[in-house]
Amino acid sequence: MSHTPSTPAIPSRAGSALNWFEIPCADLDRAQAFYEAVLARPLHREDLGGGPMAVFPHDKPAPGGCLVAGPQRRVAPDAGVRPYLDCAPSLDAAVARVAGAGGTVLDACIELPHGIGFIAHVRDTEGNTVGLHTVQR
Repeated sequence: MSHTPSTPAIPSRAGSALNWFEIPCADLDRAQAFYEAVLARPLHREDLGGGPMAVFPHDKPAPGGCLVAGPQRRVAPDAGVRPYLDCAPSLDAAVARVAGAGGTVLDACIELPHGIGFIAHVRDTEGNTVGLHTVQR
């Protein structure tokens, strides 16, 4: 009798591989000001028992994420997780706001194949590399 290993059923959220993301920062106020300026959207502060965080706007139950600060948070440019944040309606406008908000543009606009959209990579005020994405440039 042959034995076929089975894979346990893992609950999934159709349409999304991302449930939550955290972007580490040394200075929460500075990082929040950067992302609010670049994305032209407000973040809101919450404390869920682990210290303050600045939460990105998102429609529930869609995935969300936040900025987190603290000694246990490590910033690693060019390493670790790289979130891609929605910057609709305009990638070009978001990229244009990066330097004024204290960040650095690493690459301004890359067209993705198959109509997936456009991305740019930026370094935030905390040293993180972050992707920006829109479907239309």
